[in-house]
Amino acid sequence: MRSRRFVVNRECPHSRSAFTLIEMLVVIAIIVVLAGLVLSGIMAARQTAQSVQCQSNLRQLGLAVVQYHDRFGMYPQYRAEYPPITNQYGVYRPDWQWIIAEFMGGWAQNPNACLAMEPTDPTCETTVPIDNPVLICPSMAGGSSNTLNSQDYLSLRNGSYGYNFGYLGNNRTLVDGDNTTPTLYYPVKSVKEPTRTIVFGDSRGGMVGHGGHSKTLDPPHMVLRSDGLTVNSPYWQQAPFNGKALAGVNPYGPDEGTLDIQVPFSPAEARHKGFANVVFLDGHTASMPLPALGYATLNGIPQLQLTAAPLPGADNSLWTGRGLDETSPFYNTP
Repeated sequence: MRSRRFVVNRECPHSRSAFTLIEMLVVIAIIVVLAGLVLSGIMAARQTAQSVQCQSNLRQLGLAVVQYHDRFGMYPQYRAEYPPITNQYGVYRPDWQWIIAEFMGGWAQNPNACLAMEPTDPTCETTVPIDNPVLICPSMAGGSSNTLNSQDYLSLRNGSYGYNFGYLGNNRTLVDGDNTTPTLYYPVKSVKEPTRTIVFGDSRGGMVGHGGHSKTLDPPHMVLRSDGLTVNSPYWQQAPFNGKALAGVNPYGPDEGTLDIQVPFSPAEARHKGFANVVFLDGHTASMPLPALGYATLNGIPQLQLTAAPLPGADNSLWTGRGLDETSPFYNTP
């Protein structure tokens, strides 16, 4: 009997050797989603690391101020304004970054560069970059599109951190430029509640978003005066005051009316995922939203005080050195 041989056709007419277009799109979509999740995680981890480093910087600055106070019996001036001095490196009217430099591990800027710029920038505030990493918040390093200048993070005037000068080191005079009149608040020799007193923090400056005298860190409302007098300062010449001075308060920070100031107010800046980093006089740091720091905000923006009365909702309890706002009936108790 003749056997029959069957030939098996291995090429099934219904078999496929490639993905369809829909399958390829699905795979691509999955890859994009996974990449986005990984990238988001990396960015979140990076932001957390930057915030941790920022708090470490602030802790060192806070410790420097405590050491300064231990040696001199007072907190540092925000700037050697009255009387003006020239420090050992030739910087005229040095800012707080220079005043506490020896306590924070080294100079604030290269002294040779400051000396070279002395004829045009004797205060060495803007033309010579910061040369101490403790003064640079890593979240600002490299600048950003919302800064006045992409190099603001390297500027003593417009950089990362501001000093609670309004209560700790405000040495402006009642009549601006007249050293015979009383200083506004300086020097403060003792703080009753160091664990409730901010000394440094992420600072925005007088620009929205960042820049313009961020070396000063303003509290939520202006410092109330016990004598009710009016401070004679260039501050009041700026918009929105336009010459109408407020009696009974010390003005906020930026007071020069220069072009790098959009708003005469230098509040904390919530640049760490909606939180601002601060350091207290006992050395502990915290990452807090602006309302928790006492600011009255609108759409997340701290509001400028426009009348002699404090802003509704604004509270200076974490700034005064007493753990209480001046409006508290217990503010002046022993």
